[in-house]
Amino acid sequence: MACAAILALLAVFLLTYFLVLPRCDASTDSPTNETISSASIYSPSRGVKAKEKPPPDEDIMDEDGALSDQNYESFNSKEDKIHLYEGWNPTRYRLIIEPNIERSINNGSVWIDVTSDPKVHGIQPIILDIYQIDIIDVHVLEITETNGTSPVPIETNSDSNSTLWIYVKKDFRKHTSLVRLKVFVEFISRLSDTLQGLYQVNYKDETSGESQWLASTQFSPIEARRCFPCMDRPDKKAEFEISIVRPYEKSMILSNMPHMFSNTHRPGYVQEDFEVTPRMSTYLVAFIISNLVESNITTSTDVAPRIRVWSRPEMSDMTGYAHKLATEILPFFENYFDIKYKLPKIDLVAVPDFGFSAMENWGLIFFRESAMLVPEDKERRSSAEHTEHVAEILAHELAHQWFGNLVTMKWWSDLWLKEGFANYMSYLALDNVEPTWRTRENFAVYELQHAMLKDADTTSHPISFEVSTPSDIRRIFDPISYSKGASLVRMMNSFLGEETFKNAVRSYLKRFEYANAVQNDLWQIMSEFGHKYGVLPPQLDVKNIMDTWTIKAGYPILSVVRNGSDLIITQQRYILPQARATDKSRWYIPITLITESSPAHSETPSYWMTDQDEQIVIPDVVHPDEWVCLNVNRTGYYRVKYDYDSLTQLSRHFEQLPEINRAQLIDDALNLARAEYVTYDIALTFLIRMGHSYTDILPWAAASKGIGYLTNMLIREPAFDSFKTVMRHIVLPAFQHLGFDEKDNETHVQLLHRATVVYLACTFGYDRCTNRAQFLFREWIRVPAINNIKPNLKNTVYCVAIREGGVHEWRFAYKQYLETTSASEKEVLLNALGCTRDPSLLSKYLNMTLYMESGIRKQDGARAFSAVAGNSVGFEIAFDFLQSNIEQISKYFGDGFSILSKMVSAVTTYMNKEHHLNQFERFIAKARKLNLKQIESSVKLSTEHVKNNIFWRSRSYYQLQGFLEKLVSDMNLN
Repeated sequence: MACAAILALLAVFLLTYFLVLPRCDASTDSPTNETISSASIYSPSRGVKAKEKPPPDEDIMDEDGALSDQNYESFNSKEDKIHLYEGWNPTRYRLIIEPNIERSINNGSVWIDVTSDPKVHGIQPIILDIYQIDIIDVHVLEITETNGTSPVPIETNSDSNSTLWIYVKKDFRKHTSLVRLKVFVEFISRLSDTLQGLYQVNYKDETSGESQWLASTQFSPIEARRCFPCMDRPDKKAEFEISIVRPYEKSMILSNMPHMFSNTHRPGYVQEDFEVTPRMSTYLVAFIISNLVESNITTSTDVAPRIRVWSRPEMSDMTGYAHKLATEILPFFENYFDIKYKLPKIDLVAVPDFGFSAMENWGLIFFRESAMLVPEDKERRSSAEHTEHVAEILAHELAHQWFGNLVTMKWWSDLWLKEGFANYMSYLALDNVEPTWRTRENFAVYELQHAMLKDADTTSHPISFEVSTPSDIRRIFDPISYSKGASLVRMMNSFLGEETFKNAVRSYLKRFEYANAVQNDLWQIMSEFGHKYGVLPPQLDVKNIMDTWTIKAGYPILSVVRNGSDLIITQQRYILPQARATDKSRWYIPITLITESSPAHSETPSYWMTDQDEQIVIPDVVHPDEWVCLNVNRTGYYRVKYDYDSLTQLSRHFEQLPEINRAQLIDDALNLARAEYVTYDIALTFLIRMGHSYTDILPWAAASKGIGYLTNMLIREPAFDSFKTVMRHIVLPAFQHLGFDEKDNETHVQLLHRATVVYLACTFGYDRCTNRAQFLFREWIRVPAINNIKPNLKNTVYCVAIREGGVHEWRFAYKQYLETTSASEKEVLLNALGCTRDPSLLSKYLNMTLYMESGIRKQDGARAFSAVAGNSVGFEIAFDFLQSNIEQISKYFGDGFSILSKMVSAVTTYMNKEHHLNQFERFIAKARKLNLKQIESSVKLSTEHVKNNIFWRSRSYYQLQGFLEKLVSDMNLN
């Protein structure tokens, strides 16, 4: 009996191996003999040449020349542009797919229903996107007026763009209605290990100790074509009917829609069928095959979807917070948008290896484990920072169920329409469900400020601009699309007002549901409601205002000069000094202000500066002896430079200003000094004023980035000693007030504030801080089962202890990394392991990122590398490692999720000398010869970063050194 079973399985295996895949579900989806056409067989891996070149596609976008330099072009010139084909539109996919783990392939077939209007488009080929897919069979059926079918003769072809062209050999031009066809493709795709397309993950089950595998998808932005032939564009929406063949031992299988029924496919395998999806884009299709377990289930009702959370069994007790938030945030969005969530269920899945933080697949959201799981027991409790990070990501992905999934941008050029809105809406949601976090106030520091740093370089790009290659598309998933996009949405909310904005958003979502939009569609609706509610002056429309912000890179700086009681305001682009003379950009700017005698906050613009105005005068607005502050609550996306009298008044009355505007003054001062608009004595003055406001979190959080940049530039220079002395003086009052150790019943905000202050105190060598950190770590080593280090201080304590310790501390931390089941704890330890000053340990750590047996997952390779590169001792070691192992790194991590690009960016942190630039350019030349297109997204940005650092060192270093030494002397800080 057993032998017979084995022989039967062997026979099935051989048939599968040689015949690839018997027609799945033959009763409904297999073509009959009479439907077989003259389809040519195409296999890209076998190198079959195209019979003829495809017709030219006039809709192909040109590359954006403004972002090109020699290095950047050298990569993109070898990369094919994406065809923006018209003519045929998909209406439904019927996909059957079976992952084969042993052979790392997927056997599959797909029926695609397509339509076209021949009167409009003529006779166009049917174009399907593929990448590393072997085509086994192709044929086409016409759906007749009586809903019958008849075969259509075809020819197939391909080009180097990994596209399958299907030429229909029948004249449909006499048709008086839409032509309807059914396209059948049988194929083999790759089951990758690079976290793209349909990929496999191997991981260890901590409960049983056994090795496990799962297969999961990541189709955004253009990776569905890696799994099955499709029209892989966001505007080619269709319904999806999905069936997955799984082995019996894999009990959990999920897709976008609820499971419908199971059928035995063949011995040992089950075919799982799912309900049909609504119309959606290919990048949102998702499924997963695994043995993950569900927990915290909310059953569906007539008014609410079923919500389930999935994880590895040993982590199921960490899913409660994500479930709680989802049950609160989903109703908030339904109410805010006045649109019910459209699907009957939503699954939240913590995937053991995942390239992004999360992915918003409709009804099936995937997360990196550290981005979803929150330990809540006393021994493993997460930090306030990590909890907030998880909440922000979850809110962001839930916002996508409307912005992105229900209404989708027409093309990736307008990525910001989904990412900017999802980012902004996540802050509104968290402000509602976690009101004590002050999330709306935090936005100006964590989003707007982050965007401005990235948007200051000449390498920045408009948030809406044409993209035409895969690398172009992947490159725009950056802070410009996310954080700047969100900042512009927030600014629009501010000048329209909350109610007008909310009603316009509702109208936009309802008008374009299940469809696609471009930014002009949004502008039109915002203008309609702005005029309807009387909040937008009749002569203004949103398009005129917002186009100045979305179709050009950068942002303005407003220079404010007093003339008696008048203000003279001039605008110019904020940009680092090298490119300033040639840039004449102008913006349509909403101006808000408060004064000492009129401190009431209002975010409604008092004045407008048009894109034709280089300068305006605001008459009789402030008494000569009073302070004036522009950009109330920093809702405008611009910086402000004040004249000497205004700065004196603002410094003298610093504590009277709104906390957000105090944060703005500090951030602006540091960045204006960095770009040579002001001198560093002004920035240092405001930092010292901040030191006296030790209870307010926002100014300290705002200062951290600017202080971090100065630390990186000075840490290997003689001026660093004076800088540390001044910084200790600034931080000391706050550290003494807050103390190192947490107190009972402190708020979320207080915990975050202490973490920032303790980090700064230890970074600048305050003995009470570093000694306490080392003591706590030693106590943990002494009794490993008891870790009394508070979650909010672990980042600092672990790093200080490993930095000041040796091999013993490092090995202990690595052992804890291997043993902990907390994903957030693993991330903290990964960062800390890069803090050591021992070059041999740093080299060892880098080598460990290249093999899974080390316990460092592929998704975490860039984090570990960046931890070493961000170490002043380790950055040259990291650069040497990158240069010596570039081919191995490229092969191991693949071309997904910009892991290699992140490594390239990380090594430039401390580079500020000419020999650094020469070394970096030689490295780029080597990468160019190897045709490593993975790094192209960071080549220009990183090169520009090094040049800017060199320029800063040549122009600002000695000025800052002089100010620091004078402060140390004048304030007797030695």
